[in-house]
Amino acid sequence: MPTEGASGAPETDAEVAESPFRSRPPIDDEVAEAVLRCGEVEVLGRMPWSSNATFLVDVRHDGHLLQGVYKPGRGERPLHDFPPDLYRREAAAWELARQLGWGLIPPTIVGDGPLGEGSIQLYVPCDYDQHFFTLRDDPQHAAALRRLAAFDLVANSTDRKAGHVLLGDDGNVWAVDNALCFHHQFKVRTVIWDWGGEPLPHSLLADLDRLVRDGLSAALAALLDPFERDAVLTRAAALGEDGVLPVDVTGRRIPWPLL
Repeated sequence: MPTEGASGAPETDAEVAESPFRSRPPIDDEVAEAVLRCGEVEVLGRMPWSSNATFLVDVRHDGHLLQGVYKPGRGERPLHDFPPDLYRREAAAWELARQLGWGLIPPTIVGDGPLGEGSIQLYVPCDYDQHFFTLRDDPQHAAALRRLAAFDLVANSTDRKAGHVLLGDDGNVWAVDNALCFHHQFKVRTVIWDWGGEPLPHSLLADLDRLVRDGLSAALAALLDPFERDAVLTRAAALGEDGVLPVDVTGRRIPWPLL
């Protein structure tokens, strides 16, 4: 059945096949999540430059056709310092950002695909020439990037490369490739240290306080082990109490390669 394309006109399967990446109008998170959870997943091809198996997919449900990024657990390379099923941490990052109300992470779910269980994240149409190092000096993105710096501290992101920060066609900053997060040991490695020493806005401090006071949502808690759940709240409380983005005094808490 034809589905509605970015222009609002019916989009045929032949038109969809012309390009692996498609633009789309903005979509509500709740609608996107429902499509990703309930939709039929079709693999379009493997995404380049990924260390683990990562696929561009079409997801069809209830008259919607969305593109997603599918990371099946069976395609992960084992790591000595993280347990298996990294894809669950992709979904946990979305749940944390949603609970904080910070945006930043595209809707991401744990679901079944053609290669088994994995994460499926809403694909963000974007300009791939843009990344953190091209965005950081633009004042209109400063608030979102500071918010991402705080998010990565709470989530304990160990691999925030510049290329994991996207400028969507919707004008928003998005953070992808969030699998290496939520370890109970502090392992932060990120390229975003530009606002170290600066106080966090009161609105972000209020969000952190609410997270600590309310505890993790059931959806987020289900994706983490008990030590990881406690560590999230401990990091959030410490950042909120200090109220200032930290400085990397070692100069070593950066990922490689940077981009």
